[in-house]
Amino acid sequence: MIEKEDIFLAQRGDEESIEKIFREYQGAIYKNNRSFFLKGGDSDDLMQEGFIGLIKAIKCYDESRNACFSTFANLCIRRQVITAVKNHNSGKYKILNSTMQGEDYTAQQESIHYSHPSLGFYSPEEIFLGKELVNLLTSFLEENLSSLEKRVFAYLCKEYSYVEIADFLGEPPKKIDNTIQRIKKKILIYLDSYSK
Repeated sequence: MIEKEDIFLAQRGDEESIEKIFREYQGAIYKNNRSFFLKGGDSDDLMQEGFIGLIKAIKCYDESRNACFSTFANLCIRRQVITAVKNHNSGKYKILNSTMQGEDYTAQQESIHYSHPSLGFYSPEEIFLGKELVNLLTSFLEENLSSLEKRVFAYLCKEYSYVEIADFLGEPPKKIDNTIQRIKKKILIYLDSYSK
């Protein structure tokens, strides 16, 4: 059972309290996610979104507003998951999926119903380590990408194709494609060194 003291300590960064809250809400997050589908993702992605919502709840909870933490946390979790589903299932992603897999594949995927979602989830430790990796990778890229590579990478993060990026930057598509390959190589080298 989550006590007021646990929430107070978690808001101040106490890892044991955060982990206790995560364990307490893991089942609720899984249960909440059963009714959602993330196109191109899986239940692990939805679980991570649920934990992100829970982290937001911990940070933003204000006892003086006369709402119990449980109600507030469930609301934050649900909002985070719904936002993620809307973003991933938006028209932009539908177009990308149909382009990559063909129209028949997209129509087929939309008719599939998943009755037995995976029971997998991200532990609090995995979430924190993932955030640490993102921060370290961001610093690495800031220091090691050229000016052109940084601009190309920014567009890649917004899911533009190399042809679109070439058009935006006024560069030949082949040059942008080569730049993307260099970026990928640098990221892979960094990730390989990180995992050792």
